Amino acid sequence: MIKYAIFDMDGTIFDSSEMWKTLGEEYLKLLGKTPAPDLAGRLNTMSIPESAAYIHNEYDVSYSPEEIVRHITRMTEKYYLERVSLKDGAPRLLAALRAHCVRMSIATAGDANLALSALTRLGIAEFFEGAVSCSDYGAKTSPEVFLAAADIIYAVPEETMVFEDSLHAVRTAKKAGFATAAVRDVSEKNQEELKKTADFYALSLSELADNAPELLKFSAARN
Repeated sequence: MIKYAIFDMDGTIFDSSEMWKTLGEEYLKLLGKTPAPDLAGRLNTMSIPESAAYIHNEYDVSYSPEEIVRHITRMTEKYYLERVSLKDGAPRLLAALRAHCVRMSIATAGDANLALSALTRLGIAEFFEGAVSCSDYGAKTSPEVFLAAADIIYAVPEETMVFEDSLHAVRTAKKAGFATAAVRDVSEKNQEELKKTADFYALSLSELADNAPELLKFSAARN
């Protein structure tokens, strides 16, 4: 049985993947640099510090990686605090899980404090007991950020479902023993493989909300 849930933010709860897709490119252009055509794909699986180090090294940027992290965070701050919107069905799914006493936390690739501020503005911060960031625990190619998010709610992987939109994150969560629910987002190009890999797959959070009782009956130990 599922008693806990960990949510990704960008592309899962927030409709913000397009912003992240172009962020590195926009930053380099501000510095007068020409980004490679495949930059977004290269940065896709990296944490913000890893992305900053990559930009610093590959594009001979004079700013340190730490300074680049601060620049990127400032670029995203206004967007999160004023513009980011929820994906369809997010409040309904969260309410359905809370109705079954599921405890929830956040594992985000972005800034945890910004994510919580945006959730407060959008009226759903109350559903979550805390947030952790890949900036502190590494990218979602390794399980540390999911394990840290589980610690917040005193969860064990086999009783926890991770909600994600990216294939690499779903693969990582599954290998760590978590149940996984994937939702379609334009940022993930390999939807067929995502559908095959995740324990549950849906085109929207509304669809997951409709199937919340089935989600909660799932046992990750069966994998």
